[in-house]
Amino acid sequence: MAYIVCAEEMDGRWIAHVPDLPGCFSAHKDRDVAIKGVAAAIEAYVLWCQRHGLRVSGLSGPMMVSEVIRAWTYEEEYEVSAFFASDRPPVMAEELDEFRRLLEMTRQDLLAAVEGIAPQDLAKEFTGERWPILGILRHVANADLWYLDRLGLALPRAELPEDVMARLERVRGHLLNVLSTLASRTGVVALSGELWSARKVLRRTLWHERDHTDHILKLRAVLR
Repeated sequence: MAYIVCAEEMDGRWIAHVPDLPGCFSAHKDRDVAIKGVAAAIEAYVLWCQRHGLRVSGLSGPMMVSEVIRAWTYEEEYEVSAFFASDRPPVMAEELDEFRRLLEMTRQDLLAAVEGIAPQDLAKEFTGERWPILGILRHVANADLWYLDRLGLALPRAELPEDVMARLERVRGHLLNVLSTLASRTGVVALSGELWSARKVLRRTLWHERDHTDHILKLRAVLR
């Protein structure tokens, strides 16, 4: 039986997602290279789960690319993220434990990526980079909150700590607290030309944190 891959263009590169393995993806500026990288991404994902004590099975059978969605903008400014057919089914109650564990795993990896970095290096600017490492961490926290806001589940901004590490903890804690409510969410929300569902919010959150953890590790290597 074939497994599904969904590809989207975003910020000048292609991301190939594997819906059956939440947070598993391959990315490259070339679409075909991103899709060809899925097999290796699945192997790495299974090993990653094993390292964290989560048992998952790899996917066998041929790969089927079900959707390829190019980037497009809303009102000439906002780049709309893809909504795949695989984002439409509601999150089932029996999936919540696995999603919770995956969210804990991605956060453990993010914190491990910055452990021991001196404060001045966290704030160091890198040529060609939009943010220092500290800015990436803030971006991850704010993105978590923004994804939840698509479903009307965000914390009030007044409750957000200014300290970046405290903000990361506060927002992720809130996500885990409301995770069970996602199982009762059906249907799709349309905002500013973009479609959202509970499953898409979880897909984006897991992908986004894993992607930026890899980003931070590459910047950290430059510091040595």
